Amino acid sequence: MGSIADNTSGSSYGYRMSKSAVNMAGVTLARDLESRGIAVALLHPGWVRTDMTRGRGLVDAAESAAGLLARLDELTVTRSGGFWHANGDVLPW
Repeated sequence: MGSIADNTSGSSYGYRMSKSAVNMAGVTLARDLESRGIAVALLHPGWVRTDMTRGRGLVDAAESAAGLLARLDELTVTRSGGFWHANGDVLPW
């Protein structure tokens, strides 16, 4: 929902804008903290089976969380500010 390049379905204006704004804040934070050796990751958990998705998600919360932790384990300052799916795919802005 936060990727402009991946918006193929339209709608959900406010939700999409808030996700995009968080992504911009994350990239800006990554640039500001780079000189201090602090890395910032922007992560997409995937379509998780929750009450919000009415149980129709593709992954359960534990699987998503494991993927997110793996992305953090891979994070370096040189990769800071990137946008990744929990499964490891690099996501387009």
